[in-house]
Amino acid sequence: MGNGDYLKINEPNIVHENIDGETVILNLDSGNYYSVVNVGADIWTYIEKGVPVSEILPLIRNNYECSPGDEENAVNSFITQLKQEGLVIAVEGKSDDSLLPQNWKDQITVKSSKAAFDIPVLSKYTDMKDLLLLDPIHEVDATGWPSIKPSE
Repeated sequence: MGNGDYLKINEPNIVHENIDGETVILNLDSGNYYSVVNVGADIWTYIEKGVPVSEILPLIRNNYECSPGDEENAVNSFITQLKQEGLVIAVEGKSDDSLLPQNWKDQITVKSSKAAFDIPVLSKYTDMKDLLLLDPIHEVDATGWPSIKPSE
């Protein structure tokens, strides 16, 4: 990825919430849900805040004790997984900058002490797929619930 590349969360298909350091991510299209913690949760937060891809690795290095070289492949692999699962999408070029937060540096804090670097893991769960896809919100139009979308 080039230095000017950004990622953004693939909204509105993807919803997420951070609960006590664990980020839970739900793909409303597939019904899959995901969990990330520690380094993975930080990377997700950086993407949410609009951090350029080229700045994610330096932020990880500032916040975690990393063995030289280990973190680069791990972070790149994790970002690739996020893209393959459709959780994030690439935003390239100046014309799309309006889609990204402009003040990400004000929103990111460097931790006071470095934590141990753990390889970020995207844990994927499919056990509730059928239930999540049965959600009535999938059966309505833009007017919302309880208006039922006309059958085609």
